[in-house]
Amino acid sequence: MIGYRVTRLEQSILRMTVSVFFLDEESVQMKIEPTFGSAEGGAERDADSAADESSEKSALAIVVGDRFSTYCHFWRLDDAAGRAPRRWHCPAFLFSSLWFFFRRMPVWGTIWFIVPPLAMTTFTQMGLPWFAVVVFVVCRVLAGILANSLYLSHCRRIARKVLAGHGGAHRRRAELQKAGGVSYTALVIALAVTASQNTLINLAVRSMPKAAPRQSSLHLPANRPDPDLEYAEREVYQEELRAIAMTAWPAGVPTDNNVCIVELRLTPPGTVLDANVLEPCTLDEAQREQLLVEIRRADFTVEGKMRFFTRHTVIGLRG
Repeated sequence: MIGYRVTRLEQSILRMTVSVFFLDEESVQMKIEPTFGSAEGGAERDADSAADESSEKSALAIVVGDRFSTYCHFWRLDDAAGRAPRRWHCPAFLFSSLWFFFRRMPVWGTIWFIVPPLAMTTFTQMGLPWFAVVVFVVCRVLAGILANSLYLSHCRRIARKVLAGHGGAHRRRAELQKAGGVSYTALVIALAVTASQNTLINLAVRSMPKAAPRQSSLHLPANRPDPDLEYAEREVYQEELRAIAMTAWPAGVPTDNNVCIVELRLTPPGTVLDANVLEPCTLDEAQREQLLVEIRRADFTVEGKMRFFTRHTVIGLRG
């Protein structure tokens, strides 16, 4: 009886042990299964992401065309760190709007086609030519700095639109080639329009009325004299100078049939610095020397006529 009871007790303990074992195994399985499921999902997502990147890069290669290797280097598509595109593009700096039109970016080409010439013309008309030069240089530099980023965004927009809207490899390739590449037609049209634009700007600038130069009231007399009256007064001044010089004519020498030309160098208001006799002169050497001595002593100041004063003058003496 005792042995039988022991056996029944042992069987009960054995059943409990087995049950606990299976419960632990199920819990372990429940814990392990979600872990394996998450790993498989992450791997699938990584694979999808890699596939998307590969397909986008292939699409970008079709959009860009023959120069894709160069632009792949500019854009740093193979850079593991994911750095931004390079900050300089020489063709865009040199040709600005023409480069944008050539690369099928008409919106940016139009902006660079209109804004710089308009700003330069405005500053030139305002009398600020240096500002016009600064605007030209700044716009060119901005084109060189922004070109790589703008072109990458443009090509990605085309690639994603085609990949999302079209199915089939051949159809996608055809649409990418149609939307991407370069346009020689747009380049020729842009060149022609640029030439016309420069011609129109030059014509417009030349046709604008030029403002009369402003003169200060300090240098402009209140009542401008009559030119004829001014000439007459100048002649009167010259006659007064000749009259002063005739007072130095040698005594005893008749003025009739005698002629002599005298060169004077004066300092204000009428002091003689130097005097010389010029040919023709009918006086002899002694008479000439006597004339020059008297002229150097004379005062050629003419009151009220100082506006006609000149430091060098030539006077003809005759009877």
